[in-house]
Amino acid sequence: MSRLLLGVLLGAGLLAGGAYLYLRGPDGCLGRCGDGTHCSDHRCLAVADKSAPPPVKEPHRRRRHGAGGLESAAPEVQLKPGDEKMIAQGDALGRPERIDLSEGSSNRELQQEDLDHVFHPSEPAILRCITDALGDAPLESGKVEVGLRVERSGQVSRVRVEGPQLLQRNGLNRCVRGVVTALKFPVSGGANVVTYPFELK
Repeated sequence: MSRLLLGVLLGAGLLAGGAYLYLRGPDGCLGRCGDGTHCSDHRCLAVADKSAPPPVKEPHRRRRHGAGGLESAAPEVQLKPGDEKMIAQGDALGRPERIDLSEGSSNRELQQEDLDHVFHPSEPAILRCITDALGDAPLESGKVEVGLRVERSGQVSRVRVEGPQLLQRNGLNRCVRGVVTALKFPVSGGANVVTYPFELK
């Protein structure tokens, strides 16, 4: 009887051990790992999808400057203290001359319309000087005054430009002077001093 009991216990033990090994499997996860996982060191781990391509790294992009060199993003232009301060550069214009009509001179005095007629066609070039000197600076308002002395001969002998220091530093006076000194006004009986204002908007 004891042999029978020992045989039953031994058989039950072998059956239980076999069931345990079957459920546990060779991986030690007791069959708990589902689809898309596998058992490793008693843990269920996700299986990498071999059909998916590996992630692509974005190449480091470099900005190009002109035909080849490297460039960084242009820094935003910041106004410095005093950039908006009005300063004048150029010549002292002097005073206009009085015309003495008693001398019997046939030269007449220039009228504002005469001056404007010659000066106005040069305004786009002067505005271009202002725009170039301003560049990307955030100067949203201001004024530029162009003064000139027109001699009796009609030639411009002196030029004075008043404007924000930022523009003057960027060559405003030099540019405007080149435009204005090329102008030719009608001959008159005396020198005239004229000022033309331009608004920065």
